[in-house]
Amino acid sequence: MAGPLLSYVDREPNGLWLKIASVRPFAPRAVNRQKTAVYIVGFLLVWQILTALTEHVFTASGASPLYPALALDVLLLIYVGWRWWPLIPISAVLRWALFERFAHPVWPALIVQIVLGVVFALAVRFVLGRLRVALPLRNLRDVAWFSGILGLAAPFVTALIAVTLLVAIGKVAVDDVPQQLARFVVGDVTAVMAIVPAIITFLGWRQTQSPPEHQDPSRVEVASLVAGTALLVAGGIYLSSTIHEPVLDLSFVVMSWLALRYGIRGAALASATAVVSATVIEIALGLSPAMLVLTQGFLFASSLMVFLLAGLVDERWEMVARLSRRAFVDELTGLPNRERLVEWVDRHADSAIVLVIMDIDDMRLLNQGVGRVAADHVLQQMAIRLRSTFPTSHMIARVSADEFAVAVVDDRSPHAIMTELRAFFDAPFEADGSRVFLSVSMGAVRMIRAGSADEMLRKADIALERAKDSPTHAIVYSPELQVGDSPSLVGELHRAVERRELVPFFQPIFRYDETTRSWRVAGAEALLRWIHPDRGIVAPAHFIELLERLSIGEHVGWNVMEQALLQAGEWRRDIPDFQVWVNLFARQVLQRHCRDRIRDLLERTMVPADALIVEINENVVASDDGDVAALVSSLRDIGVNCAIDDFGTGGSSLGRVRDVPASVLKIDRSFVTKSEVDSKARAVAVTVLRLASELGMTVVAEGVENTMQLEVMLEAGCQYVQGYALGHPLPAELFARTFLTIGRASNL
Repeated sequence: MAGPLLSYVDREPNGLWLKIASVRPFAPRAVNRQKTAVYIVGFLLVWQILTALTEHVFTASGASPLYPALALDVLLLIYVGWRWWPLIPISAVLRWALFERFAHPVWPALIVQIVLGVVFALAVRFVLGRLRVALPLRNLRDVAWFSGILGLAAPFVTALIAVTLLVAIGKVAVDDVPQQLARFVVGDVTAVMAIVPAIITFLGWRQTQSPPEHQDPSRVEVASLVAGTALLVAGGIYLSSTIHEPVLDLSFVVMSWLALRYGIRGAALASATAVVSATVIEIALGLSPAMLVLTQGFLFASSLMVFLLAGLVDERWEMVARLSRRAFVDELTGLPNRERLVEWVDRHADSAIVLVIMDIDDMRLLNQGVGRVAADHVLQQMAIRLRSTFPTSHMIARVSADEFAVAVVDDRSPHAIMTELRAFFDAPFEADGSRVFLSVSMGAVRMIRAGSADEMLRKADIALERAKDSPTHAIVYSPELQVGDSPSLVGELHRAVERRELVPFFQPIFRYDETTRSWRVAGAEALLRWIHPDRGIVAPAHFIELLERLSIGEHVGWNVMEQALLQAGEWRRDIPDFQVWVNLFARQVLQRHCRDRIRDLLERTMVPADALIVEINENVVASDDGDVAALVSSLRDIGVNCAIDDFGTGGSSLGRVRDVPASVLKIDRSFVTKSEVDSKARAVAVTVLRLASELGMTVVAEGVENTMQLEVMLEAGCQYVQGYALGHPLPAELFARTFLTIGRASNL
């Protein structure tokens, strides 16, 4: 038997929201003969009872009363299946055979019931099948389609066809057509609109619950509104029948308020209460046909309006719920997001909380390897595992694309919780038919009184950042981790840029003059210093790494280059071949228009290209796949030479250096400072010098701190040196007075 099915409460992936239940009229089901028999017998029995009661109570009325049997017909077609419409005319025949004793012809009643069954069966099929109206009614669209087709169109078409056929066979006179149409339509539309949606709502009461964010009215308030509706409807009908004033409409105010406060459930209660109250008072007063039409017209109109209003209200509640879910729930995994985590931590601010943030290692490679769809499926599996593994008292959230957080009100050590989480990743995940193993880095923090959620998350993020470089990939926050990375330092750096507190100092670079056998100034390296208003001159070791990670680092880098070029232009008046050496941050090197930016600075400062040497750290050279080589080549094309800085510390090789057409190689100070006492360090320096010279590169020895090191480098063939043995970094004015006023070159 094919029939309607109700899909009852179903939980979405986030476990928080109820789906709107829907009737699916054409879903295949296995035939249950016993249940089918019960449906048939029950329908036939109840139909006979309702019809008998209706005709007995309203025998004297000339207009059709409220017709409950039609509501039963529609419910049969909805819940059992539209194909069962023949039961409707069979019910009429059965009643004629059992109770009429063949006293009257069966044709008129049979024609009416056949037309009614066919029209409403097609209407139900169209509404639930083609239009996919969900029951119970939960939104304005579904209410409008249901009331428009089943509540208005189907009763009108039924009445029109039935009356036409009755006129054709001579059972209804042409003059009686308007009265007969009213007799059919008035009761039918009231039965369908006032009774059917209310019963469907009561049967699916659990599916019509409002979202968790909406506060339902109290039971006392609901009971008061229901009682008020009953009293106003009964009183309105009584007064309208006695004083002939339209006071019945006042009850619509209470019905509307019930729909506004309680949604579809409120509309169902209001409609059902109005029908029962009106029926009781109609029976008690013995209303005239005209008053019956007025009363039933009110029931139809008020039921239609309150259900439309309730559909709009429920739709608004669902929209608010969806917006709330997007605000606090991660759409992919169904887990709470960062905002919900912050709210949770703030709520437990007076408790001891352990917070662990996990970052999936190499998520980018996973996306590339299995595709983003499969990678998203892995994240969903991870969320399911986390929810099924940990109790509901744990807060589990997805805080960013590949970061998850677990927060616990617990006195346990963070290490114990991280060990538990580590075991969680021993089993593989499924990704597009493949088994994928994940590893994570974890940063944890434990606070006796959580206090600010933002502070706790910041500390966990600091621990996570350190964990990525840790062999164990798991770090618990401690104050030592924050050195150089405190939020106050970040803020101070931003203020320092605004106040121009970051300025270049210049350390001289010397070249050995064979003619005079002395070291002479060949240029200077621009080194960044922070002139702090309270702490004085801050060495770069305390802030340069953080500055390079911040977006303002790029701005500072270009500003230093511009100031250095301006100084070079001024100092070349004393030393025509003076060169200024400027370091580039990694983000400057990888900038798309780096060469154009350097060329613009040269043109703006009117300094020749050979006055500038750009230094690129060996770490950048070693980690790059070709962009650095292309940049160095393009700079050489405009006359700017490049130097590889700190050679020997970044994991590069002379083979890699060969691929990057740099002109200068700067040996790291770690080889120079040991050269006077360590023969191996001296041998390495000599080897680098020899191989570099064969590649046509100039070598500069950094970190020369005493005369012995200076002599060792000179003996090894190094013609350029830089270090404290010859000169410290100085502000521009002091540098000029110290190294440039004693002549075109400094003879040391």
